[in-house]
Amino acid sequence: MTHTRQYWQKVPLVALPKGVLPRPICLLQRPLPPKSSVPAHSHPWGQLVYAYKGVLDVSTPNGRYLLPPQRAVWVPPHEKHTVASMAGAEVSSIYISVKEAAIIPQSCNVLEISPLLKELILESMKQPQEYDWTGPSGRLFRLIRDQIAIANTVPLHLPLPTDPRLLKVCDMLLAEPANKDSLQLLAKHAGASERTLQRLFKAQTGTTFQHWRQQLRIHISLQRIAVEDISITQLAGELGYDSTSAFIAMFQKQLGFTPGEYALNLNQH
Repeated sequence: MTHTRQYWQKVPLVALPKGVLPRPICLLQRPLPPKSSVPAHSHPWGQLVYAYKGVLDVSTPNGRYLLPPQRAVWVPPHEKHTVASMAGAEVSSIYISVKEAAIIPQSCNVLEISPLLKELILESMKQPQEYDWTGPSGRLFRLIRDQIAIANTVPLHLPLPTDPRLLKVCDMLLAEPANKDSLQLLAKHAGASERTLQRLFKAQTGTTFQHWRQQLRIHISLQRIAVEDISITQLAGELGYDSTSAFIAMFQKQLGFTPGEYALNLNQH
């Protein structure tokens, strides 16, 4: 899917000493400047990507995961991914070895960071890299792992198709999110029948066209609120909603908080 990230600043990977984890579970912190991205990479351990300040956009071959405050994404071992931030972020990555990650679902998911898990992560930032695995620090990191394993998932995944006809439709909606054209009309521009695109949407994204378009609008709204001084009414109109109240109701139903609460939460981090 086309987007402007190719023009962003490329931030190099932070290499671990000797290319191995110093402990079965460890933490790495780093800042990401505005409009920067870490190139696509993978590693033989799992990773919880969490921004305790800012908003992150994590991409894998199967889709994009947007991380507002109090959300994180779990990336299983060997999963190729990029990490980017439009407005800048402070990133905490919890690296977990394959053995220790066995109790965590082996698929990418956006997770809710509970108040307990947030405090545990903040406490882990104070630990030395080569802490005592058998002591209190080891128990702290194992508790973080356990909390990750039971964390609630959040529907902030935008699955990406591979079929060029479907990609054409998705790119059209990305460029014009207020587009209200039916799939039947969009299919004409893509050179495929409506039935074919319906089948492809389900097969390649696991969801319907209507739900995918809604998820796209959620992603765009989260990003724009994070980086722009934009009114909710203006944003609702630019995303194609007939009323501000309809947009707020959809936003709250999907995320559990209103756009205004989200904006306030951003200002507090």
